[in-house]
Amino acid sequence: MHLLNKVFTGGKAHKSRFHDEKGNLLDIEGLIYLPHCLLTTTLRLTFGYRPVMPWLGYRAIKHLENLLQPDWKMLEWGSGMSTVWFTQRVSHVTSIEDYKGWYDKVSLDLKKLGVKNIDYLFKSDNYSNLDEYADSTFDFILIDGSQRGNCAASAVKKIKHGGYIYLDNSDKHSTDEGGDTRIAENILLNAVSKNSGTVQYFVDLFPTYLAVTQGMLVRL
Repeated sequence: MHLLNKVFTGGKAHKSRFHDEKGNLLDIEGLIYLPHCLLTTTLRLTFGYRPVMPWLGYRAIKHLENLLQPDWKMLEWGSGMSTVWFTQRVSHVTSIEDYKGWYDKVSLDLKKLGVKNIDYLFKSDNYSNLDEYADSTFDFILIDGSQRGNCAASAVKKIKHGGYIYLDNSDKHSTDEGGDTRIAENILLNAVSKNSGTVQYFVDLFPTYLAVTQGMLVRL
């Protein structure tokens, strides 16, 4: 009984492992990815193994795989196995990381794999600042990691017309007190309204951790 409780009960921010932090329940179609989620979670916990794929919702990954183009330039805040995955699908990746230990590990992984089409940057200061890039530089921007509100504000200036911004874990900080992710979501929704853009949400399980998260994709 204790084990079942541990498997199905969510943390303080979740009703259960099958709800995101906004209270959205995973739908039936989303359960198709449960076996892969359980397998990769077990492999991570047992062997420290992480597959070369983003820690995004499964249907968001599938959608991005069809969306990304080989001539695109993209930027991501927050690096990891997603970084390798993206370099295999677009022309060039700019990746910004603010945790030195993780930056060193991912740098080694990129070197071992011979990844060339990337600028991998460690920024402990001015993490969200993109002043060195011209406006409308990037076709796709992923917001994951720290300072999501500031990152969203920078992203809307640097994305091309018709480009896409993905806010990972857009269900975070959904308590009455709010938080940085709520600020980021509101900035992106305001940009969608101003630019007659579009917004799409994904509520899904994701690889290597048994939980449900929401992701937000906007086109501006």
